[in-house]
Amino acid sequence: MTRQRRHKARRPLSAASTGSKSQIHSAVRTRRSAFRIEFAVRHRLLRINRRGLARLACSVLERERVAKAEISVAIVDDAQIHAVNRDFLGHDYPTDVISFLLDGDGERGTQSARVSRGETGKSIDGEIVISAETALRNAARYRVGPDRELALYLVHGLLHLCGYDDRSPGERRLMRRREAEALAAVG
Repeated sequence: MTRQRRHKARRPLSAASTGSKSQIHSAVRTRRSAFRIEFAVRHRLLRINRRGLARLACSVLERERVAKAEISVAIVDDAQIHAVNRDFLGHDYPTDVISFLLDGDGERGTQSARVSRGETGKSIDGEIVISAETALRNAARYRVGPDRELALYLVHGLLHLCGYDDRSPGERRLMRRREAEALAAVG
């Protein structure tokens, strides 16, 4: 999984952007109206349960004590995530998920946008890009449903936005535990 990065750049695949005919928008608000989760589906590989993913996202944000969040989730194919990975992170290969904290102007975040893990009442503005093609491939490899693999990528991206990282073995174990807890909490 790709760790979160902070870069100054425009939002090329955000749910708020326009242009693709296959793009589907969905904004979901929780009971508290504290979270806005938008989805842009830019592939034809996998049927996406946006409401289920939005409920999962809200559950993760609540568990991580986030007070307010605006999150754009782009679900793309390998070619599109490869382009984001190359253009914004300098990695010339496709990956499963990439997350970006954004600053107040909608640009990929600065150091002031840093979120501390466990901080109560934090506000998050971020973008997550997920490869449905990788989810399909890895679901077969790990013998799980593609919906579950896609949900894992969403949780992983959200945890990065909430301040978790997976650079060291200890951080990786903590992140895997939080992923399992989040997925178990919503069934």
